[in-house]
Amino acid sequence: MAMHTPVPISASPDAGQLVAHEGTVYDTVREGRAYILIPPNTRTSVDPQAKAKTGDGSKKPQNVFYNPIQQFNRDLSVLAIKAFGEDLCEKRSLKYNSGKQQARKERKRQRKAAQGGAGEDEDEGHRGTKRKRAAVQEEGQDGDGQGVKLRKTDNGAAESTLGPTAGDDGEEEHGVEDAQEQTSAVGGAVNSGPASSDRETATQVEAVVAGASAADGTQDHHPGDGDKATPIVNADQAQQPPKPKFRILDALSATGLRAIRYATEIPFVTSITANDMDRNATKSIRTNVEHNKLGHVIDVNTANAMAHMYGAAFPPANSHGPNHINGKYDVIDLDPYGTAAPFIDSALQALNDGGLLCVTCTDSGVFASCGYSEKTFSLYGGMPVKGPHSHEGGLRIILHSIASSAAKYGLAIEPLLSLSIDFYVRMFIRVSRSPADVKFLAGRTMLVYDCDAGCGAWNTQMFGRNVRQTGKKEVKSQQNNPTFNFKHTIAQGPSVDRLCEHCHSKMHVAGPMWAGPLHNAAFVGKVLDDARAADSDTYQTKPRIEGMLDTALDELVVIDNAEEIWRTIKREDGTLETMPKTPPETLDLHPFFFIPSALSKVIHCVAPPEAAFKGALRHAGYRATRSHCKPGSIKTDAPWTVVWEVMREWVRQKQPIKAGALKEGLAGWHIMQAARKAEDERDGTAEGEESRPDDSPDIVTETAVAPAGWPPADPKRIKVVFDEVLGKDKPGKRLVRYQQNPRENWGPMSRAKGSA
Repeated sequence: MAMHTPVPISASPDAGQLVAHEGTVYDTVREGRAYILIPPNTRTSVDPQAKAKTGDGSKKPQNVFYNPIQQFNRDLSVLAIKAFGEDLCEKRSLKYNSGKQQARKERKRQRKAAQGGAGEDEDEGHRGTKRKRAAVQEEGQDGDGQGVKLRKTDNGAAESTLGPTAGDDGEEEHGVEDAQEQTSAVGGAVNSGPASSDRETATQVEAVVAGASAADGTQDHHPGDGDKATPIVNADQAQQPPKPKFRILDALSATGLRAIRYATEIPFVTSITANDMDRNATKSIRTNVEHNKLGHVIDVNTANAMAHMYGAAFPPANSHGPNHINGKYDVIDLDPYGTAAPFIDSALQALNDGGLLCVTCTDSGVFASCGYSEKTFSLYGGMPVKGPHSHEGGLRIILHSIASSAAKYGLAIEPLLSLSIDFYVRMFIRVSRSPADVKFLAGRTMLVYDCDAGCGAWNTQMFGRNVRQTGKKEVKSQQNNPTFNFKHTIAQGPSVDRLCEHCHSKMHVAGPMWAGPLHNAAFVGKVLDDARAADSDTYQTKPRIEGMLDTALDELVVIDNAEEIWRTIKREDGTLETMPKTPPETLDLHPFFFIPSALSKVIHCVAPPEAAFKGALRHAGYRATRSHCKPGSIKTDAPWTVVWEVMREWVRQKQPIKAGALKEGLAGWHIMQAARKAEDERDGTAEGEESRPDDSPDIVTETAVAPAGWPPADPKRIKVVFDEVLGKDKPGKRLVRYQQNPRENWGPMSRAKGSA
């Protein structure tokens, strides 16, 4: 219920209420479970006619950038990071549990080896220490009979454990907060540095609560507080498994809305850093964090984003030592105004191994347009492609830019979800340290030869080849899983002539681009399931999220063995791997899409319906689906020779071209010269034409596999049937797959007027 009387910032937040803080009255805007404060009459859209109508305008310019149209971006980001985080935390917990016993055995072996030369007096001293530890353990028994167990460390100090402790692993890579990191999170620091061999050992008892975080408010025992152990009072809390760390950086936070939504809607997040170099922005962030009562989770930082990320990756030398805490992040979100290119290198360095990089680029006039090709190359290292598929081309150029930047540091990327949305692109990329996977990059990079001035066809040219080689000697036990490796070589070229083979127009070069899949089907499926179960009031763009994710899944139909690549597999410990890694050799051999209405303009005919065109392709044995980038698009594994043959048959069978519509020498005229002749028909089948084996629309699906040797090499031997029933989507829930104008004057808005 809207509040008309201003309330203090300490009041419980509510949508529409007025909040008075430091002499200013703010309006409250709710998005998801977050509430942000903005000055009254702040502009949230840009009307080009506003000044002409009202002079200076009735709305105030923004001091801190906020665009409500990007709620879809933020809703999707919350769901994607939540799905990724659940999988990452599960893997870390499993890795921690599996390595716990081995770590204990290794430490025990090292202690025995270090104590091997000690005399009987030292042995007697150790036995006395064990008796003391047993006595303290007996005193620490709680009501359930479970007490504090003391373990002697390498420096002679006794360390308390209760069940599985966070310190058993001892390695940062396990991703579980050890004793040192847990106490630091709640305001304490444990000095566990190695003591000198000549120094007398002193017994120090540390009661560490597994899984404690800054939000728990738990008091830690410091070494200087006394020699007695502090037993754990809450047995239920002590029995909880260690809580994996999950840290997020909102590098360009503006109002802090993203950080607040991550804190309120992702339950397992342990800490979030909201950074911005604009002091007005960080002041706004602190105000919003205070109003949402999230000061224990969100840390507000005023700094250059690149400097902060490099600082997290390479801390100063005096910060190293036994008390050093890893400052890298598990998720870094880059959502700048314009291009994210300047932030990519530092973000890659500041990510933990296996972390998630979320990237938004809003400069579609650069990466998806040929108007500023020199700017595209300087920012992303590639030339843009021209045509209806330019936005997918921009996605692939940016992905290649990120992949090439990561490869310099031995990092490999895996796009989990890459989308072209409205006026920007949004990518969720898993980054792993794997020099072996980096070797596949050349074989996943392509140039594109585009007939942008003619018929719109394209051809791809790979930079390298990743050739799989199976071992010559196969052991009997390896028959079902033979050993193999990859040989990385240089691809042959050129793949096309200087002129288009279809219309004889000039070809232009675009790229280099990413040639792998844009999505991970398992990840997209997990996010889609979470979106379907999400609250519609919290995620108000839920219908569009469902539609776009469903469309993104459909895009992967054209990839060979897609179901096998992203199938759920069983780990060695019997658990299921629900989000498997995309094999590094996987390629999208059929990138981009076309729009039938654009093809009809080339040959000057009536455009065929989308369902009829897809039905003809599926009837011929090819797979056909849609692209998420544009409505009316068709993405298929059929070559351009078949696509143009279908268009010629459409003209011959359904919609003849008017006399004189095509002039000699035009692109469409060259294409129609290869049309089948009516006098060659025999019983409804052109000369040499073949029917698809087992020709029945009832058994053909968009994922059907055609028999060997089909389709034939000559497209004129294909029987083209425009079956709209076969081309229609499978029946089901009606989905919002593409953006509908939410209001007038929606778009990227103007840059905020704040100053650093």
